[in-house]
Amino acid sequence: MDQNTAVPESRLELGLAGGGYLRWAAVDLTEIVRDVRDRRDMGPVATAALGRCLGGAALLLRLAAKTPTRLSLEVRGDGPILRIFAEADQEGNLRGMVGDAQVDVPHWDNNKLAVGRAVGKGRLWVRREFAEGGSYQSQVELVNGEIGEDLAHYLQQSEQSRSAVLLGVLGKPTGVVAAGGMIVEVLPGAPEIVVDALEKNISGIRGISELFDAGGLPHVLETVLAGLDREVKETNPIRYRCRCSRERLLQHLVLLPADDRDYLRREDGTIDADCIFCGSHYVFSPEELEPLTP
Repeated sequence: MDQNTAVPESRLELGLAGGGYLRWAAVDLTEIVRDVRDRRDMGPVATAALGRCLGGAALLLRLAAKTPTRLSLEVRGDGPILRIFAEADQEGNLRGMVGDAQVDVPHWDNNKLAVGRAVGKGRLWVRREFAEGGSYQSQVELVNGEIGEDLAHYLQQSEQSRSAVLLGVLGKPTGVVAAGGMIVEVLPGAPEIVVDALEKNISGIRGISELFDAGGLPHVLETVLAGLDREVKETNPIRYRCRCSRERLLQHLVLLPADDRDYLRREDGTIDADCIFCGSHYVFSPEELEPLTP
């Protein structure tokens, strides 16, 4: 991805509410998801699936008790989208991909995009990498493939964390109009009056993407945490940034069997390669590929 290209940047906020018994993180990804959708020419269902996973990865990383240098989510199911992958790092960089960017499935009866239908039955993996070396990976079975409930299930099963996970992407014929997410963690010892207030607020929400569309991140916080005192502890920049380069892709070509490289070659001896994360297009000349020739 050309690092000189203007990259939309947003912010992720982290804070406390309900007398310190609720820990929350929220992020507005509207411009970022819009940019990724355009770069990758993605259909509505794939855009919604990737946007939700990007939001989930960014929020999980910031809410981790020990912040990893990089956190990735991977969803694999038996549905036609095949795979969703999203990654966030400590510097606020996101990247991700889907198996089928043009997947098309019937909407749910309420006319919402059926991400779960595209995902099908399968599993969710969460992988954390740490600066001092080493990594940790855990997995759970998908609840419904809609990502939000799957992440809440993951937090309950793997982290013993009681959390509300709200993720959404709102699309219209004009494109992506809103995208983002919020996770609210109920800390041990939280009074029932605090939990009841949070649950009442969430039950009245039609969709978090509609809240972002109506008033951005401030409106989301005001609605989800209505009647609960809140405090912002951190504000972090967030952006979509790929790590691809000509050198990296050339190294991947080195690892391919000679027959596979020959299959990729055009009549003039060049090889075209597209990055699956950002869509950057690279053309390798016969001279660059010469060292790869047996």
